[in-house]
Amino acid sequence: MSLDEKWATIEDFATLFQYFWYRDFPLDQAAIGARRSDWTIHTGIVVRNIADLMGLVTRFESGKRKDAVLRSAEGDEIAIEWEWGGVWGNELKKLREHSLRPKGKERLKYAVFITYTHARRDTPEIEGVYQYVKAKWEEEGGARWPLLLILIDVVKVPRSEFSAGEQFKNIQMSFFNEGEKVERRELRSAPAFPWEVPGTRLSINWSKGG
Repeated sequence: MSLDEKWATIEDFATLFQYFWYRDFPLDQAAIGARRSDWTIHTGIVVRNIADLMGLVTRFESGKRKDAVLRSAEGDEIAIEWEWGGVWGNELKKLREHSLRPKGKERLKYAVFITYTHARRDTPEIEGVYQYVKAKWEEEGGARWPLLLILIDVVKVPRSEFSAGEQFKNIQMSFFNEGEKVERRELRSAPAFPWEVPGTRLSINWSKGG
């Protein structure tokens, strides 16, 4: 039986990602101990939690080594990549060319790419990122399925301001349609640090140090 069209939508994934991103956050305001590997693991846990709530199975390093594929009883539904270095590698190509399982399944519901901008404070590159993703998603007649792009803004700051030397700003989530003419639609934007979500228990707990 096919997955219902209104189940596990792109909007659902974006919403769940935002809230699960703050859970068990691997960094505090003193920036103690968070490394690139911590963010890789944290993202994998977030993806698995989303799949669990959607009633899907997570397969890591699957489908010609995607970071993860979420599967229903019918087969592949959502292909996911996450990358610290930005959009400039081959991840978009891997998502466009995903080989569906089982053989005969026609399409994914959508693909998801989670990455970081690494902008300098005064020269944000986010618009350039969007244009690049749009162009790549339009190549070769256009992708066969939509894309959810999740960007975490990272800016370099003096260590006197933030001891890690790199500070997260916002999570920007955008929808890119399939086909030859691709347009971007913003879905959500939120602070990347849990202690910067005003009025929540997250911000109160962090401000009190725990």
